[in-house]
Amino acid sequence: MITTTQLAKLSLDELHLLKQMVQGEINNRADNMRYTLNPGDEVVVNHRKTIGKKFVVVEVKRKKALLEDKMNKYARYNVALSLIDRVK
Repeated sequence: MITTTQLAKLSLDELHLLKQMVQGEINNRADNMRYTLNPGDEVVVNHRKTIGKKFVVVEVKRKKALLEDKMNKYARYNVALSLIDRVK
């Protein structure tokens, strides 16, 4: 884990490189999620407004997934794949 003190010591070019690496890892994980999600899978969304809610995958798109709230079958949401985690 990088601390704020370590970040302060990095040059601007090193910070840009670090940002690109982090964004690349986020994109890779979203791509992996796209290929492992199937309609009917139970997932959670990493967002402060959805704490404790479970969703069911309705459709998986290129960058987002259509999710249905388990408690309210009429509530559907398009959510970025990078925010989705499978329920264990």
